Amino acid sequence: MFAATPDTFQAIRSVLADLPVPVAVLDQAHGASVHFLNDSFVEAFGFAKHDVPTARAWAERVYPDAAYRKKTCHSWWAQVEERKQTGKAAPPQEHRIVDKYGRERIALVGFALHGQFVIITLQDVTRERSVEAALDIEHRKAEQTAHALTENMPGGAYTMVLKPGAEMAEFAFLSDKFLDMLELTRAEAVGDPSVGFSRVHPEDHSHWLKINAETFAKKRPFSGETRIIAHGQTRWIRAESVPRDLEDGTTIWEGILVDITELKEAEAKLRTVLDAARAFIWTVDLQTLKVTYGKDWPEQISFLSEGRAPSLQSWFSAVHPHDVHAVRMAYQALVSGEVAHTSHTYRRRMVNDRWAWLRLHAGVSAHDPDGKPTELSGVTFDVSDEVAQQQQAQHAQAELREELQRAQQRDTFALVAGAVVHDIKNLIAVISGTVEVLEERTPDPGNLQSGLQRIGKSARLVVDLIADLGSVVRPMRPRQHHDLRKLLREGLDLLGSQRLARHLVRLYLPDHPLPVWANPTELAQLIVNLAINACESGLPGQDARVTVTALPAGSTPPDYKPDAGFLADIDHPHALFTVSDTGTGISADIRQNLFQPRFPTKGKDGTGLGLSIVADILSSSGSALWIDTTPGAGTKMTIAWPAQERRNQSAIIGTDELPVTQKYSAAERGMLKGLRVLVVDDLQDVADVLAGMLESAGADAFAESELDGVQEILSDTPEFWSVLVTDLHMPGMMGDELARFAARLHPPVPTVLVTARSDLVNPATQQDFAAILSKPVNRAKLASAVLEAASLREPRTKSSD
Repeated sequence: MFAATPDTFQAIRSVLADLPVPVAVLDQAHGASVHFLNDSFVEAFGFAKHDVPTARAWAERVYPDAAYRKKTCHSWWAQVEERKQTGKAAPPQEHRIVDKYGRERIALVGFALHGQFVIITLQDVTRERSVEAALDIEHRKAEQTAHALTENMPGGAYTMVLKPGAEMAEFAFLSDKFLDMLELTRAEAVGDPSVGFSRVHPEDHSHWLKINAETFAKKRPFSGETRIIAHGQTRWIRAESVPRDLEDGTTIWEGILVDITELKEAEAKLRTVLDAARAFIWTVDLQTLKVTYGKDWPEQISFLSEGRAPSLQSWFSAVHPHDVHAVRMAYQALVSGEVAHTSHTYRRRMVNDRWAWLRLHAGVSAHDPDGKPTELSGVTFDVSDEVAQQQQAQHAQAELREELQRAQQRDTFALVAGAVVHDIKNLIAVISGTVEVLEERTPDPGNLQSGLQRIGKSARLVVDLIADLGSVVRPMRPRQHHDLRKLLREGLDLLGSQRLARHLVRLYLPDHPLPVWANPTELAQLIVNLAINACESGLPGQDARVTVTALPAGSTPPDYKPDAGFLADIDHPHALFTVSDTGTGISADIRQNLFQPRFPTKGKDGTGLGLSIVADILSSSGSALWIDTTPGAGTKMTIAWPAQERRNQSAIIGTDELPVTQKYSAAERGMLKGLRVLVVDDLQDVADVLAGMLESAGADAFAESELDGVQEILSDTPEFWSVLVTDLHMPGMMGDELARFAARLHPPVPTVLVTARSDLVNPATQQDFAAILSKPVNRAKLASAVLEAASLREPRTKSSD
């Protein structure tokens, strides 16, 4: 150091002025005044000499915080004094300063002494420190992310370092989860790596040490499973790590430790399932064509006679000749890479020469670098019992389908025969009634009388011939208890897989059994007929979707009149199910005749007998059906079927039964005198004959076959009529409905039913009639029934004399 004066300082001033580094010079001889500021200083911080004429003014401007200013200035002047005393240079110090424009800057401040002058350099490092701070923030974020990843991954992360010449690697990093899994502290694990091995199960310890030592010696990837004891539990873990070498010969393994206890437990359960299912696991090495089986395969299924590793060719040779081609094609598809997995059922010869059905599930489990399959693996099940059961079920279904077809044919014939019988009985009623009236009015006992008797006898023979026709073509079907769920499944299976898929047929069943008292064939007929009608209810190109739902036990039937059938025992339990579709719905006029014979709902494609058979089944079984439909929005049919055996099954009136208390051997003249009887039948001849028979017994009888005006005739003067005589099945009107209408009048008019199909009168409608007679009826029975019916009405209505 040498003494310097303002004059001598001028020699270096020009050098300082041209420096690119901000420079300020203080003159200690003049109270630490600012002697010089170069252009770089003014440009960097904005201050000119007149802005900061002294060191004190400078400090007040650049260090606005008084405490920081005091601390910084004290430290800086102390360094200046030390430099003066010792000559030792102090390293530059970072100062936080504020420039003329109020911006906070970071400057690296250094100084040198030159006589009475202190030459100060200020290097602006604000940008560098900002970058460093940003990098530091990012570094901390990266550390936090890495920590979160290692702590939130399903296993524990670790890093082991093997230094050159060392035999055992040491832990360099351990995640908290790793330490928790092994019940270790960080100090224990890092200080002595062997402590981690102490957690290995005693039975696995030596093997675990061996495979780790081999990994470190050969510097290869590590993969292994073992049991550990930690937190008082035995758990399975799997460790996986990959090495990388550093330039100095150090090898680092970065890996993960995973708890696989649940996987091991699942494998044990799978093993149990495979054992129970008579299954075995196998692999095929496509390079050596070696077949390897799971360790337990001999106990699961034993059909290999040549040891544990048979050749692929011998394996194929035991496949059934009818199946071997398909099995080879499936194998080739896997080998060629055409498919990644396949399933196949085939037959194979066992060691006892029996053929067993096997179901194979196979897939490609390994590829070479070019993507070509190198290994196949799979599982094979012995499904012989299942196939046998399936074949039995298919046989049973085929028998049910055949029985259903026979039943449908029988019922179709029965419906046609019933209609024929109905028409024949109506004709015979006309013949026999006319003969009976003529016999009474013919005084000549000669040839004419004998001829009439022959006609009457022949008519009675015809009635006897057709009397049992219905029971011959439709025999009584035995009924017993069944589960409705099973019958619904079997019935829908008869629709065929194509129809089921096309119409998205869905079946919903409750968990608990639904008992029904039924014949399986008749219920299958009903299900199939309703389901087929539902499937065919859509529009061309817009198939209807069909849903069949069995309602829970205890569900109650609708509380209004059914559209078909009747509930014989309404107070007893019933099982309910619905058949719904998304079709076109049913219009009111079609609904009125839906269950009538020969009323087709499919145009020219239908016979008009399917739903008539349904109605007949419902009536004979004491079941009922309700329709809920909206045109254009689909239909739901609800069926209620008896859950137990019906009571009073003999209540349906037979041909020979007559529920009247008086019977006369002949119709005495005048026995019906004073009674006015309205006779209603859609056939005018039948109505006329019945009216004539009543008139011969003294009644005033009026025959009516124009059905539209019948209710009006009754309602206009109900007190006029003594008795109503009506048929049961008439176009647009049912006899039971007419009887209920007459019973609601004031006064009510009692009704006698005369029908050709008394076998179809259900118990629910018997109470609507005072008597039920079967056509053809003679005068005595008819007159007695009318007289008995009239006696139920008080006062008795008679015509005036």
